[in-house]
Amino acid sequence: MSYQALYRVWRPKNFEDVVGQTHITRTLQNAIEQDKFSHAYLFSGPRGTGKTSAAKIFAKAVNCERSPVKEPCNECAACLGIQDGSISDVIEIDAASNNGVEQIREIRDKVKYAPSAVPYKVYIIDEVHMLSMGAFNALLKTLEEPPRHVI
Repeated sequence: MSYQALYRVWRPKNFEDVVGQTHITRTLQNAIEQDKFSHAYLFSGPRGTGKTSAAKIFAKAVNCERSPVKEPCNECAACLGIQDGSISDVIEIDAASNNGVEQIREIRDKVKYAPSAVPYKVYIIDEVHMLSMGAFNALLKTLEEPPRHVI
């Protein structure tokens, strides 16, 4: 049995499991259900409040084969692939480690390609405040005017 950090073992798999953020999860669910979600979301708050978890659940919900749904099914190929990291269209980036202009330019160059396995390509940039000023500037255009298939 391989070792997994506790936060990964107990990471919520659907919005209902996110504790203490009902107003956030309800807002995200309503946006998905009405098929009126934005091209970018900013999750902020102290460590351990579910920012990355909510973003991953959101990525599953918008790409779920049963979409539009309030909760991802966690059974279809899209949900399972996003959960285990095997779908390359949902990209989680640690900006604390990859905070340079070159890494962001690489994202900017790849963002134009359509997703291969799911309807939306989702970029989750964790610790975005750690990006350098040059990296922020490189990301700005893509963040303001992304292609239709990118969140």
